Amino acid sequence: MPTRHAQIRTVLWQVLLLNWLVAFAKVGYGITTGALSMTADGVHSLLDGASNIIGLVATGVAKRPPDGTHPYGHRKFEALAALAIAVLLILAAYEVAKAAVSRLLWPTAPIVTALSFGIMLAGMGVNVLVTRYETRRGRELRSQILLADALHTRVDIYASAAVLVSLGAARLGYPVVDAVAALLLVGLILRAIWGIAGENLDTLADAARISPEQIETLVQDIPGVRGCHKVRTRGLEDDIYVDMHIQVDPALPIEAAHQLSHRVKERILDRVPTVVDVVVHTEPDRGPAAS
Repeated sequence: MPTRHAQIRTVLWQVLLLNWLVAFAKVGYGITTGALSMTADGVHSLLDGASNIIGLVATGVAKRPPDGTHPYGHRKFEALAALAIAVLLILAAYEVAKAAVSRLLWPTAPIVTALSFGIMLAGMGVNVLVTRYETRRGRELRSQILLADALHTRVDIYASAAVLVSLGAARLGYPVVDAVAALLLVGLILRAIWGIAGENLDTLADAARISPEQIETLVQDIPGVRGCHKVRTRGLEDDIYVDMHIQVDPALPIEAAHQLSHRVKERILDRVPTVVDVVVHTEPDRGPAAS
């Protein structure tokens, strides 16, 4: 089987080619006909492709093993790449909003043809398939990049629906709807940014990934462990590091205490597959007054 990173890169390459195919069709025909919302949607699809490229670069870095300067590995580069996608979305929102306001101030009617609707419907179909595929693979591979990129692509589906409405309204003699649809697209982009930023900022800020109670429950029935506290977890959802303290009999020999800490570590690694490392600090149990 290919490695996890190789599988993620394969998905990103597949999605990149599809995004570019859809984007060039939208932008090219949108510029030709003067359909602002269609062109803006095409630009957003181009940014989808840019986010795929960011993901490919990031996974290339993230797969590197731990080294002297990155003892915990390079996986957080995946979270940084996801935030870079969010930045691209901010730029897209700004450009679309600026063009929409300009259209509201100086209205012009786009040229709407049957081919306009055909391109948008085909693009929506591709985006639906891409979103479902990328979300499924992102969950299977526990990849924040794929999940963030799938959310990015999902915005295109709603945006394309808004563009279809605006094209229909323009054909009926209401060109201002084209600009309004573009502003609705901005709102959808901002919503996607919020979701991507929230998840990945938690990763970079070392937010807890597993409740201390879950870890305590796992180890407290191990013979020799009298207590468990100061449990801390951090990392990505599939790359979690655990630090913890266990309390043991003060008379326990050092070698026995050392072996007990290994049993605790092995129990956690065995029961929680997303944990990659556990550091166990062993201390004597001195009763209720122990810290």
